Amino acid sequence: MTISTIFFDESDNTGAYLLDANQPIFTLASVDYNPDECSGLLFLVSSHQASEAKFRSLQGSEAGRRKILDFVSSPIHSEKRVKTMIVHKRFNAVTQLVDIIKETLMRRDGIDIYKNGGNIVLANLHWCLTPHFCGEQQFNDFLGCFVEMVRSQSNESKSKFFTSAKVLYDNCTDEDHKSMLAPYIYAEHFIDDILNGIDKTYHIDPAISSFFCHLTEWGKQLNEPPIVIYDESKPITASQPIFMKMMDSSIPPEIIGYGQRKFEFPLKIKEIRPGISKQYPALQVADLIAGATRYYYSAFFRNEDDPFAIKLKDAGIERFVFGAIGPRDLEHFVPDDLKTSDNDINPADYMTKFCS
Repeated sequence: MTISTIFFDESDNTGAYLLDANQPIFTLASVDYNPDECSGLLFLVSSHQASEAKFRSLQGSEAGRRKILDFVSSPIHSEKRVKTMIVHKRFNAVTQLVDIIKETLMRRDGIDIYKNGGNIVLANLHWCLTPHFCGEQQFNDFLGCFVEMVRSQSNESKSKFFTSAKVLYDNCTDEDHKSMLAPYIYAEHFIDDILNGIDKTYHIDPAISSFFCHLTEWGKQLNEPPIVIYDESKPITASQPIFMKMMDSSIPPEIIGYGQRKFEFPLKIKEIRPGISKQYPALQVADLIAGATRYYYSAFFRNEDDPFAIKLKDAGIERFVFGAIGPRDLEHFVPDDLKTSDNDINPADYMTKFCS
């Protein structure tokens, strides 16, 4: 029996700071290539000047970009062997806002916001409509104060957040939309309970949720639990004890989640450990995939006519993406794929039951 080894690397992780305009996209890539396959891929980007292949080094020259395009378009690649997930960080701040505050309040009233993708719908409504009805600057200030409150959790940061929430509400020109904003004012009475247990450093770091999504995706595909090796990542290292609990084979297996977003729990992973790219060439392959994906989607979401990004698309960079946290165009928003059934199991409740 052959045990697969999955290698992970990320690009542009700014941790809990989700509003860096210069680094709008986070990407996590994973591959399960063997050493011979990695040699063939890395030969395409090899250089006498560098001992390791790094996307950031190669993208700076025309010759390096040609090598990256040859690498991305290589027939060695397969969608089953490469997986990438992208996170639009600013939109992720909106989803965290909904998850941390609105979901907590609605749960108190016995409402499961995750059913039928309610959290996804609310996040997209905020993204598209709140700046329109309340003002772009007011919305920016509101998101900035939210992120700072989560990262600091000081009395001053809490006060600033609720002040910004009231400004947003007062500036809203649509009475129906105001009802969506009222919970962020009402939450002031419960904010200490809401933030209790929220890790200041890592809770909203996209690396952790993306890593989890990758693990569930590989679990759907592989018959045997793989070994997972990730390029040194502080958030994943800090969260490793939690992931170890999620891998406990004594937990009764169950299909949990909603609609098309179901997965099997516990996670089907044999081992998780850090590694270095000099030791594992597959980590260099993951770095190149992550960097190229991040570059392309940064231009895509900025609506930039970037020549290199266009060439990356032509080379097939989009084919590796299995999931994304990003805004949807409301004109084409079809929530039918988010519909759930009465038999669906809330994943947070189920995992908390066995991992607390």
